[in-house]
Amino acid sequence: MRWKRYVELEPVKRLKNEGREFLGNVLCVTEKRDGSNISMWLQKTPVEGESGWGIDVKISSHNLENADEKLIERFKSTPEYTKAIDLLNDECYYGKEYILYGELLYTTSPTRIEPRRKHLHWILFDIYDTREAHFLTYNEIYQKAYHFKIPIVRLLDEFTPLSLKDVEVKAEEWLKWCKRHRREGIVLKCYGNQTFAKEKIDLPKKPKLDKPQKNEIQYPPMPEERILRALQHAYDELGSDEAWGDRARAMPVIARHFEAEAKEHLFSTPKNMYNIYCSYDLAIIRGSRV
Repeated sequence: MRWKRYVELEPVKRLKNEGREFLGNVLCVTEKRDGSNISMWLQKTPVEGESGWGIDVKISSHNLENADEKLIERFKSTPEYTKAIDLLNDECYYGKEYILYGELLYTTSPTRIEPRRKHLHWILFDIYDTREAHFLTYNEIYQKAYHFKIPIVRLLDEFTPLSLKDVEVKAEEWLKWCKRHRREGIVLKCYGNQTFAKEKIDLPKKPKLDKPQKNEIQYPPMPEERILRALQHAYDELGSDEAWGDRARAMPVIARHFEAEAKEHLFSTPKNMYNIYCSYDLAIIRGSRV
């Protein structure tokens, strides 16, 4: 069994398809707790001198397979630590290989959004099945957490969005709830296609920017020295006055060098390339060769 780093959560608009992944699928909205991402799993190791296997409890952080010792000690001090081990051992007995993902909640939350608490706790938010290579559904996670008395993040809503506006409205609605109940934000989860996203209350709401098309960007006109340089490179490639004078042969080469010059120096490509070709003194082009 190998450890899997938890999903890198991004806001809905930063998803690969800008949230269209959610449309027509059942979407769960859960609270996002403010702490440290701590995962737990079991690793089989061969026993020296024996044919069997030993099982080690592994504790990982968000980025490291082997969490920092201080984080490990804090996690072990929570009442949920032994319960999580019991859950993993029970599932292992039935041939399941799970990674439990939870949030280590400090007495004071890192962002100071959540109220202070007296003791450290660990709250479960996802379970990954390494054999099936997918996250369990919220109902499955809840059942396992319930049987082992492990706290789980609250399910705030469940709905099927038919438009991106539906997703936006729900997110705004639950972010207002987060402000009232002192939660960092929400996580939107589509277990059907395993797409997750987050929205947080401490991020500004930015207006949507229309991405301009390349043909809408207005670069300044190409200056004379760059026009001459493009013509000179084209002449060098053509190699002779005869080739230069062959319009059908010369124009594609000239156009290509104009485009290369424009792209490199961020100018607009001349629209009157043929007129430039016809009117430019060939002696000046030859005389400016590099």
